Amino acid sequence: MSIHLLQLVSFRNHDIREFTFIQGLTVIWGENGSGKTAVLEAIHTLSSGKSFRTHKLREMIKNPHESLIIRGDFLSNKHPDKVAVEVKRSSGQKLKLNGNTLSSRKELIGRNNVVVLSPEEQSITKGAPIERRKFFDKMFSVSSRNYVDTLQQYSRVLKQRNAAISNVKENKQQIESVHSWDEKLTDIGHRLWDIRFNFMNKFKTDLKSIVGRYDNDIQFEISYLDNIPSLDIYKTKINKSQKKDIALGRTTFGPHRDNIALAWNKRDLRNFGSQGEHKLSLVLLKLAELVFVRKNSGTHPTLLLDDLFAKLDLERSKKIVTLLQTLETESGEPVQTIVTTTDLLNVEKSGLLSGAKKNKTYHLER
Repeated sequence: MSIHLLQLVSFRNHDIREFTFIQGLTVIWGENGSGKTAVLEAIHTLSSGKSFRTHKLREMIKNPHESLIIRGDFLSNKHPDKVAVEVKRSSGQKLKLNGNTLSSRKELIGRNNVVVLSPEEQSITKGAPIERRKFFDKMFSVSSRNYVDTLQQYSRVLKQRNAAISNVKENKQQIESVHSWDEKLTDIGHRLWDIRFNFMNKFKTDLKSIVGRYDNDIQFEISYLDNIPSLDIYKTKINKSQKKDIALGRTTFGPHRDNIALAWNKRDLRNFGSQGEHKLSLVLLKLAELVFVRKNSGTHPTLLLDDLFAKLDLERSKKIVTLLQTLETESGEPVQTIVTTTDLLNVEKSGLLSGAKKNKTYHLER
């Protein structure tokens, strides 16, 4: 997969702007506030139907305009795709694929994949468990239609059971209304756990390989379930947690409560990791994501690197570039990479611009 053309109208601080990309490397450089990250955000929005920076779509519309438009031309499994996103202050978002209006962003998921590395995503290593669940759910969803369908089914049933719990807590319904959702919740939840568990083991293998290639002396590991509960144990736990669920107003047991922890050199990364360790761990997770998505979806994601070298010393930067170039050699295709930076010299020193990869640059001004 690759993006060839991006057109922006009233998006962030861009009035009307057009970018063309090559299969290799594109570097977008300029001072802060020049709109570099917005370019990556626009590509991500075309890929998934949502921004990686905000849930409030109207924030992306440049004042004083009433709407924005993003258009992109992709090559998806050797078939051209034209994707368009329009956001109006008055009516929200509209998505189009090859001229046809889409009913939901689910129709875009997994079609033109991207892997984004941005400071906004540091919450994956620093944030609460929900941030890591979101990271893995997104990665597994773009890799498997079965996963995203099962996840959506589970989310719907969970929402319905939680609504019933809330009504029981407020004495609007009897406890039987909660029971009526239990079997459906556990059946779908167990299916979700099974798929997630298998994917997580595959990802652990990819991450171990990436870490070993970067530095054999580093121990960076994921802590997850050793085994998923059997369906019978799951149903028993749901029954036993009923009083607690009603007291708290939500379902307290299931895959939506998974705690996926990260350990750096046997220390809990979230609580004890340094700034450099957090930054490097995110880079390694993202490169492992690139490998995982490529293996399991059959597509070659575009890599979006937002200010990659900002908090990394030169030695680490060069090692990351070398690792990335190794991944390209293995795949047999160049990894389409779009990098933003405030200092083009940092990119040149890292070695990213050298070698056989074709490259082009854009300079943005405020």
